[in-house]
Amino acid sequence: MTMVNAFETLMDRPPMSLGAEPRPAIRSASATFTLRQSGSRPLTFSGRQLGGLNGYRLGTPLWHEVNLFQTEDGRYVTDIRVFSKAQGAKDQFHVSVVDQIEEALLIFEGYDARQDVQADFDLADPTLAPAELIVQAAALKYRLAEAVAQYRAVVASFLQQLNQGA
Repeated sequence: MTMVNAFETLMDRPPMSLGAEPRPAIRSASATFTLRQSGSRPLTFSGRQLGGLNGYRLGTPLWHEVNLFQTEDGRYVTDIRVFSKAQGAKDQFHVSVVDQIEEALLIFEGYDARQDVQADFDLADPTLAPAELIVQAAALKYRLAEAVAQYRAVVASFLQQLNQGA
């Protein structure tokens, strides 16, 4: 925590942090990471985190977190996490290991966030009136567009941070 003396002039004060966690240095020391994977065993590796960004916003029902790691043997690990507040929804963890940084960036850019949205109605429900189906479909279309826009914003900010750190 930065302490500020009320009698110091403004020019004498050190710059104050806005509470953001510092990004790990590109040449940071190696650590051991264990990443959850949906439908698979966790992936454990030694390396360093090159960057990460959490897209959580207050009130959003679904958000993404992206992380990029480099292993000690020079490979890259992408980590896309999907968190949902929807009842019955399970968090998803998508992890990939690739040889080149360009491949890793393409994974982030090519990820389809529409797969993360679940319909909250059953198409096979015989009691669902056509008007209700239209309303539900419109709501689903909105949620799909919101998930895609949110993910794209997170990836754009993440890639900008990586670019500035290079």
